[in-house]
Amino acid sequence: MKRALSGIALSVLWLLIVAVCLEVGLRLLPQAVPLSFLSRFDPGIRSEIAARRDLTRSADTVLLPRSDGGPPARMWLYKPGFVVTTHDQEEGVVGQVQMDQNGLCNSPADLYEAPRFDVIALGDSFTWCTAVRAEEAWPARLQAMSGLSTYNTGMSGRGLYEYLQILQHFGLPKRPDIVVMAVYEGNDFRDAHRFHRARAGDEEAGEQFVCAFSWKALCRVHELLDGTFLRRSSYAYNLVSGAVHALSYSATKDEIDFRYEVRFSDGETLEFNSENGDRDEVQYARWLVEGQLSTGLFDEALEEWMALSAQHGFMPVLVYVPSAYTAYVDQSRFEDPAVETVLRAYSGTLRDYFAGQAGRLGYVYVDATPAIQKQSQVLSSSDRLYFRSNVHLTQQGHEVVARALFAALSQQESGRVPDQTP
Repeated sequence: MKRALSGIALSVLWLLIVAVCLEVGLRLLPQAVPLSFLSRFDPGIRSEIAARRDLTRSADTVLLPRSDGGPPARMWLYKPGFVVTTHDQEEGVVGQVQMDQNGLCNSPADLYEAPRFDVIALGDSFTWCTAVRAEEAWPARLQAMSGLSTYNTGMSGRGLYEYLQILQHFGLPKRPDIVVMAVYEGNDFRDAHRFHRARAGDEEAGEQFVCAFSWKALCRVHELLDGTFLRRSSYAYNLVSGAVHALSYSATKDEIDFRYEVRFSDGETLEFNSENGDRDEVQYARWLVEGQLSTGLFDEALEEWMALSAQHGFMPVLVYVPSAYTAYVDQSRFEDPAVETVLRAYSGTLRDYFAGQAGRLGYVYVDATPAIQKQSQVLSSSDRLYFRSNVHLTQQGHEVVARALFAALSQQESGRVPDQTP
């Protein structure tokens, strides 16, 4: 018995030594905490670590009021002048970008104090300057090509219903002649679904985690300790808690493999989405293709946009921005062929829907997919249109979108119908 107790005491002592060493190490080097674990840390500790690592915190943002009943948290903006730091190490990624006086991505030359803008650009992170400079995003490139003054109101994590709220807050006061709404193929459908759920009083859709049966005891201990002093104060506990969560809980979409390879014209093959992120895109694609959800989720937003167009006298232009897997459709190979099949059907369904709604409602439809696919087939691996890591548009990708828009607007001015053929 004494030997057993001595063994237990020694084990506890070593456990305490390891815990203290881990705590000290993490406090000295918070960069060692994986971002996937940091998202599950206690909010106070998470904010502290984020500040030390130049990550965005809630304290760096402000909330715009919204009037449509949608989720308020979707209306955050960066504080005026905030410097956003990007931590992707991929070649070509711009590390830091400073926001303008509204917390939006525009160069200092595009001062919002101007009495009016010719063009207001609406969109999400594919319009915002994700890993590119403000002057390299497609709204700024469109301004450079056309000479039309353009203001970029794009922001990450938005959908069509949020675009309209931002349009009313920042865009309409500037009396634009043209409002360009950029619809991103990957997740605008998801965001429309979340809007309708929130307005109906349901909680926002998100990952649902279930404890694996073989880990029930570990899950129970984890849940009991979750609201304790350890959770609120210890870096080490939060890291171990994140590891326990990753080990013993599984998300509803954990089985999805969203990684794929792209072969370029120079013979080089590169892996995209190597971290298997944004898997909910595949889940929502399945729900659309299987008929569990409908493109009708967009109807109300498009109809409201057209009503605002009639009321304020601007030309509505919708540009469809494809995901990287659609841009490289003839050059890509998915780890899971079934994922490729559903994503192709999803892309076709969305593009047909927005083209059909253009005929019904009367907005100008610019599908950037053919132009992007054409360029993707001839460019080498060093001239990618999408970043491999975050799968957003590169500087070259933004340029192609801007050119497609410029061509369509030029045709509108001359009275011709934009050519949407590949």
